[in-house]
Amino acid sequence: MGSQELIESLRRAGEENIRLLRKDAEQEAEAMQASLSRQIAELSRHYADELAAAGNEETRLASAEAGSRVRSIRLAAEKTLSDRLFSIVHASLAQLRNDDYPAIFEKLVQELPALPWKLVRVHPADLELARTHIPDAEIVPVGTISGGMDAEIADGTIRVINTFEKRFELAWGDLLPLLISDAYEEISDGASQKTP
Repeated sequence: MGSQELIESLRRAGEENIRLLRKDAEQEAEAMQASLSRQIAELSRHYADELAAAGNEETRLASAEAGSRVRSIRLAAEKTLSDRLFSIVHASLAQLRNDDYPAIFEKLVQELPALPWKLVRVHPADLELARTHIPDAEIVPVGTISGGMDAEIADGTIRVINTFEKRFELAWGDLLPLLISDAYEEISDGASQKTP
């Protein structure tokens, strides 16, 4: 199971949600920018004769505030997008339990150090797989594990969490920038297609 397959799976699962979220955020940012631009124009007309210098300062401050608000909206939108993507992908991890899953499980077991594992937590459907590959351990079903295992030795000093969830969490920092970049490309491609 390569990271490219995971990225493709994530991209398919979240493309529409990403596009809609980015579109809404961009529309909200554009509306705010337009509103602030109107306010700036009104301030400029009002102070044009008597307070030209003050009007220029207000314009500069309003522009800075508008830029700050746009940045805040974009950051909030990216955080919301990040949270939604994380939830979508996390919910999609169970889809990795396909026909090849027993082979994947075996590979995950082979990644464990050769130690006397005492307690192994697995998805409830993986009890027999775990008993086959780690026969001396107590096997405990855990519904929050979608695949892989969480193993520890008798005294609990060594614990290896080799679950889909943990691997996803570790890869998330590398995946998120790629997904955000894809979202920006989708939005810019959509905007350029609408331009005559």
